Amino acid sequence: MTRVSRMVSLVALMIALVAPVWAADAAPAMKEWTVAVFLNADNNLDEFGVADQKEMAKVGSNDWLNIVTLIDRERGPACYNYIEKGKVTKVKDMGELDMGDYKLFIEFSKYVVANYPAKHYVFTLWNHGSGWKLGNQSPITRGISYDDSSNNHITTNQLAVALNEVKKVVGHNIDILNFDACLMQMAEVVYACKDNTDYIVASEETEPGAGTPYDDVLTTLTKTSTAEAFAKSWTKAFIKSYSGGSQGNEDCTQSAVKVAAMGPVFDAMNGLAKATISGKYSAEYKAAIQKVQAFAYPENVDLLHLVSLLKASIKDEAIKTACDKVTAACNAAIIENGNAGYSMKNAKGIAVYLPSDFSAESGYTALDFCKASLWDDMISDLAKKAKAAKLVASVESGDLSSLRSFVADAAKNSTEVKKFVVQELNFRLHSEGGLAESIKAEASALVAELSK
Repeated sequence: MTRVSRMVSLVALMIALVAPVWAADAAPAMKEWTVAVFLNADNNLDEFGVADQKEMAKVGSNDWLNIVTLIDRERGPACYNYIEKGKVTKVKDMGELDMGDYKLFIEFSKYVVANYPAKHYVFTLWNHGSGWKLGNQSPITRGISYDDSSNNHITTNQLAVALNEVKKVVGHNIDILNFDACLMQMAEVVYACKDNTDYIVASEETEPGAGTPYDDVLTTLTKTSTAEAFAKSWTKAFIKSYSGGSQGNEDCTQSAVKVAAMGPVFDAMNGLAKATISGKYSAEYKAAIQKVQAFAYPENVDLLHLVSLLKASIKDEAIKTACDKVTAACNAAIIENGNAGYSMKNAKGIAVYLPSDFSAESGYTALDFCKASLWDDMISDLAKKAKAAKLVASVESGDLSSLRSFVADAAKNSTEVKKFVVQELNFRLHSEGGLAESIKAEASALVAELSK
């Protein structure tokens, strides 16, 4: 063999030896599914985060499935883990992270798509959850992904921004967005996901500490599963696990919502709001709220149960028709619903905000949902009419003390409320047999003062 032929043979051998390295550096293979969990355990849920990864490992990744987590431990650093059958493998140390920063969730999606590409993606936000509330409020406020090291969390409006960016990274809508967190299956939250997500699996109520039974849920996923089929089987597996299954017996809720079908729900809610604003139904709403399925935050109420109670108590045909439209739209959007425990028997799949005193928190109107809907206007209208009804009833009984107090504190009430009270009282003052002669003079003076 000549030196040249030896050199050629040596080069061929080197190429053969190096080829596997080149292959390893090539773009990762496209799989059918990637389940990516943004696992913020930098709080008192830390032990459950570790346990959940072990549940995932009971199923593990395979030739068509990736399971990857970014876990931030309580008082500890964060890392990316790849979940294999029987093994949780650390693939990248990240140091201390602020997982309450929505921009980190966007970066998480970039890492996942670059390293674990798939045709279908499930993104799970794992943490405490509390619905829609905005940040920078005290005490703990609504949102998701509370990080105890940074005292930060992702607000609902920030969630919308993040998910819109994630959609760009993925190249299409997120197939399934899962909130492994409390109180997130709300109309206000779904609205934030309407342009970027196909299905949402989440809970109306607080979730038990153990959260999602990942082994039970992942077992239901197959290579050929559609996103809708997996969202349904996820919901069923969750409820089964807490109904005497792997997680024992605990009261809980879980539902799957088809986000594209939520447009008619929002439209129907606006229709109900318009019909409500056109009349005086604060007493009927207050009575319904006393009976409605409520959750850990009592101002979170089940939307379907609410409209069933309103339809039964309000005789106005416009209200009844509006309630029927909400019901039909919700039934089309909620593709699977389940609950465990008697206390949750009227949890029908999606919650909405409706405080019993009709006093909406200041941050509520800043939601994108409220800017686009009449639901907050309806709450405000119920508040003014409830206040006016109470004052008028007091005056009609011959007691002017409440009206005197209202006039004295007029600056604390909105102009809209004051105008409506004046309107209602003027009607009583000038209608035949409206008020007793003994209080008419003072009542008229008080109303005049309120009109200034």
